Amino acid sequence: MSFPKAPLKRFNDPSESQQNLNIDKDTTLLASAKKAKTLVSKKESQKNDKDVKRLEKEIRVLLQERGTQDKRIQDMESELEKTEAKLNAAVREKTSLSASNASLEKRLTELTRANELLKSKFSEDAHQKNMRTLSLELMKLRNKRETKMRSMMAKQEGMELKLQATQKDLIESKGKIVQLEGKLVSIEKEKIDEKSETEKLLEYIEEISCASDQVEKYKLDIAQLEEDLKEKDREILCLKQSLEEKVSFSKQIEDLTVKCQLLEAERDDLLSKDRERAESLSAEMQVLTEKLLLERQEYEKLQQNELQSQSLLQQEKELSAHLQQQLCSFQEEMTSERNVFKEQLKLALDELDAVQQKEEQSEKLVKQLEEETKSTAEQLRRLDDLLREKEIELEKRTAAHAQATVIAQEKYSDTAQTLRDVTAQLESYKSSTLKEIEDLKLENLTLQEKVAMAEKRVEDVQQQILTAESTNQEYAKVVQDLQNSSTLKEAEIKEITSSYLEKITDLQNQLRQQNEDFRKQLEEEGAKMTEKETAVTELTMEINKWRLLYEELYDKTKPFQQQLDAFEAEKQALLNEHGATQEQLSKIRDSYAQLLGHQNLKQKIKHVVKLKDENSQLKSEVSKLRSQLAKRKQNELRLQGELDKALGIRHFDPSKAFCHESKENVTLKTPLKEGNPNCC
Repeated sequence: MSFPKAPLKRFNDPSESQQNLNIDKDTTLLASAKKAKTLVSKKESQKNDKDVKRLEKEIRVLLQERGTQDKRIQDMESELEKTEAKLNAAVREKTSLSASNASLEKRLTELTRANELLKSKFSEDAHQKNMRTLSLELMKLRNKRETKMRSMMAKQEGMELKLQATQKDLIESKGKIVQLEGKLVSIEKEKIDEKSETEKLLEYIEEISCASDQVEKYKLDIAQLEEDLKEKDREILCLKQSLEEKVSFSKQIEDLTVKCQLLEAERDDLLSKDRERAESLSAEMQVLTEKLLLERQEYEKLQQNELQSQSLLQQEKELSAHLQQQLCSFQEEMTSERNVFKEQLKLALDELDAVQQKEEQSEKLVKQLEEETKSTAEQLRRLDDLLREKEIELEKRTAAHAQATVIAQEKYSDTAQTLRDVTAQLESYKSSTLKEIEDLKLENLTLQEKVAMAEKRVEDVQQQILTAESTNQEYAKVVQDLQNSSTLKEAEIKEITSSYLEKITDLQNQLRQQNEDFRKQLEEEGAKMTEKETAVTELTMEINKWRLLYEELYDKTKPFQQQLDAFEAEKQALLNEHGATQEQLSKIRDSYAQLLGHQNLKQKIKHVVKLKDENSQLKSEVSKLRSQLAKRKQNELRLQGELDKALGIRHFDPSKAFCHESKENVTLKTPLKEGNPNCC
């Protein structure tokens, strides 16, 4: 409702009634001055005096009532203007509050959607599925490790048995060599005893020279046997070193099993912690939902208070309309009374023409009226003070209402902050899990470094073997010196054999028999040595086979490690992009809420155009991401095919179906040859 504004007046300005009185007084004074000359001699009776006094009193009372009524009308009009201004302000506040409430409700819906998305993304089902897959992979790795351990243990037992057999054979061969050396010593003693008899056997020197040549051949054979024994000793040392390496590998495997058990225990602890965190988060979510319900109840209460205030405003509007109706009726009554008063004034003026003597009394009455106007002005000031106090009370009430709305908004912001804290906790949990995965990777790298250290140790052992070979060469030099000394002794023996020519024939027969025995023993030892060499070759073949298998496994696992590293890097990049997109969404929400607060249609249209452009850009980015996904899937299929080829797994290729090489109705590349007609 809008009413026309009344003209503003000051408290000191004279009212219309006073101005009319002054004009009337001037006219009466002029008329009385003109008629005073003609009516000096006339005298009126006491009745006329009484009537004039009574009329004057009535006029004064009516004028006072009229002034009070005019003041009341002005006060009511000013109050109406103030109430209209307050109503307009309240309507504006209501529209702003409704807009803010709509924006807050939109934010609530967006936050609930974001919360549901986060719940769906980080649900316990997905986490449990990941843990199940990890546990299955751990079980597979355990089974593989157990099978490898069993095969290694079986091979170690076989190697130990073979080593024991070779050691027994070596001990037996050493005993036989000792026996042969004892026999040679006894023969040399017999040669020394028979020096006296060799002088008679000068005729048989040529035969003894032949025998000496044969002895040299036997010595060469013995030297070869000694070298073979040294080589076997070296091979035994190599086998022992390989056994020690296998023992060290078994210890490392045991350490790895212990670490696996520790990792499983840590995994169980992490699972329990995750469950506890999930329970705590669910409890916090329940508390937050309860807080939201309470805040909604408070918001409903505020809405009820707003409805009550609106009803009060409507009541005030009705009262203002009723007062306007009363004012209209009062103005009509005043106009009718004015007409009556004008007629009475005309009659009174006719009578006042005769009353010149009572002008002084009228001036006194005017002074009294001025004093009364001053008193009424003071009363008006008091009424203005009361109105100001009422306005202050209304402002306080509006401020209290605004404070209540601000408190509600603060509570809503607190709930939003709690939701943000929950999302931050979820993100921290994600980062902690990623850190744990990185720690596991670092442990894997440390294990690989340990394997490299073991390989270095193997190289050191090989260097030690080379040093041992150098020492063996030194021992061979010592043996050569001994052989030289033995040649000198043989020269002495040749000088002595000149005296033992007669008995050499017997000795030659004995030597022939002994040679036959030695040949048989050498053949037996050669057969045993061949068996040992075959066993050693088999062992070396098995060792090489296991090395090749290990290298193949390592080569097969290498591309998968690279893929895992690439996938983890892509995952981190996607998480970073997700965080950036969330920040952009929050900024867009804030800007959209600010734009919705405006009432300018052009700004809204520009904002909608910007949103459409951003939507088209996002669609293009989605298409690019989909193409990248398709490429990655193709790469994964290609890598899977390569892995299947490496593992020897064959799959049915439908493109090669019905494309066999041998077909009946295919033209031959080379013509058939002509057959032999004579055969058959």
